[in-house]
Amino acid sequence: MLSEQKSDTHLRGVSLDERESRYFATLRETDEFRFYASVQRSWCIARAAKSASLTLSLLPQEKRERLLDEWVDSGAGASSFHGVEAELFLEFIGKQLPDPSHELTVCQFEGATLRAHNGASHFVAPDVSALHDPDCLLRRGSYADLVRLYVDLDQLLNAVQTHEPLPDLPIMLVLFSPGLPKLCTEPTPEEVSVWETLATPASVRTLREQDHSLTTLEGLLSHGAVEFTDETRETSFSS
Repeated sequence: MLSEQKSDTHLRGVSLDERESRYFATLRETDEFRFYASVQRSWCIARAAKSASLTLSLLPQEKRERLLDEWVDSGAGASSFHGVEAELFLEFIGKQLPDPSHELTVCQFEGATLRAHNGASHFVAPDVSALHDPDCLLRRGSYADLVRLYVDLDQLLNAVQTHEPLPDLPIMLVLFSPGLPKLCTEPTPEEVSVWETLATPASVRTLREQDHSLTTLEGLLSHGAVEFTDETRETSFSS
């Protein structure tokens, strides 16, 4: 009831006797429940705000508060897996921002940084020798992302900290992946092309037919920008 305060389905399927049913029917209106609900709500809002602080700092206060309220009202904000929920909150914000816009750029940047950081703690570079199998399937890395920044990265962070308007500059592409020393790098045109091709999984044969070099694929695979599909992993394990 605390995590789903605006839902009436939390007791669905639970067998209650008459006394228990009466208790839960009146519990929500008690001072004690309202107190605990307010504490949890305040905690959830503070945690969500901290997880997306960079993006939220660019938004008007009214919009910032509305997004936080909608997020917590949906039942989110209390998960033990804070990193995962922070990513989901940034995705939630991103869907409600104009495209393109500086706010969306910062939101995607913050989300990609968080995703790569979450993956870095357990990332292990795979064996790239499987790439010599032309039927080997690749996909985009689970903890990787390609972000188009409409501002220079240093100027973006400086403008956010000083509350100055963000300058308009040529688009800068940044590739985030968990195996990179700084979690991100400026990709080469060929790396961008591989990333775009892998909007859906593709075989090494397909990528090589598009003139993508084995060296580029090995580099992207070694730092987690791309990864083997589950089917490829299962085949390799069976072998």
